Amino acid sequence: MRKKILFIFFAAVFAVSGCAKKTIVPVANISRLEAEQAIIIAQAEIDEAGNLGAEVKKAQDVLDGAKKLLGEGDYRGARDDANRARDIARKLKEDMLAGVRGKEDAARAIARAKELISEARSLGGNVTEPEALLSQAEKEFESANYGKAADLADQAAEKAQEIIDSLKLDVYKVGTWEKDRDCLWNIAGKKDIYNDPWKWKRIYKANSRIINDPDLIFPGQRLAIPRD
Repeated sequence: MRKKILFIFFAAVFAVSGCAKKTIVPVANISRLEAEQAIIIAQAEIDEAGNLGAEVKKAQDVLDGAKKLLGEGDYRGARDDANRARDIARKLKEDMLAGVRGKEDAARAIARAKELISEARSLGGNVTEPEALLSQAEKEFESANYGKAADLADQAAEKAQEIIDSLKLDVYKVGTWEKDRDCLWNIAGKKDIYNDPWKWKRIYKANSRIINDPDLIFPGQRLAIPRD
C-alpha cells in the first residue's frame, strides 16, 4: 500500500513538472514595445523628409514629446504621439516629392519654350509675346511657383509654335549671289514671292531682327515672307 501511494505521488510530481508552461508577457511590456516601435518608425520618416529638404521641426517636436511620455511610462500616449509625428513627416515627404516633380516638369516646359522661341526667332518671327511669357515663367520658377511657371512656359511655347507655323509656309532660304543673284530686291521680284522687286522693304521689315543692313544678306539665312 505504501509503495502504491509513493508511486502515485511521484507520478503526479512528474506530470506537473513535465507540462509545458506558457510565458505570460505583461500588458505593460507589450505597450512599451509598441510605443518604441512607433518611435523608431516615426524617426525614420522624419529623417527621410529632412533629407529631402523639408522643414521637420514640428514633426520632431511631436516625436520628442512621445519619447518623453515613453520615459514617464505613458506608453499609449507615446505611441499615439509617435504615430502623429510619423503622419506629419509622411505628409512633408509627399509634398517635397511632389515639389521635385513639379520643378522638373516646369524646367522641361521652360526648356521647350526656349527652343521654340529660338526657332521662331531664326525664322524672323516677332517673338516679343512668347519671350514675355517665358520671362514670367522663369521668375515664377525662381520663386518656386513651379505649377504657375509650367503654365506660363506652356503658353510661351504655344505662342512660339503659332509663329513658327505661320512662318514655315512662307520662308525663303537665301542662296548665293553667284548662283541665285539673291538680294532683297531680286527676292521680292521672284514670281513665287511678290513678283515685284519694289516690295523688298516688306521682307526687310519682317526680318529686321536678323538683317542689319538691307544691302547685306547672307547665304543660308531664312527670311520670313509676309503675305497679305
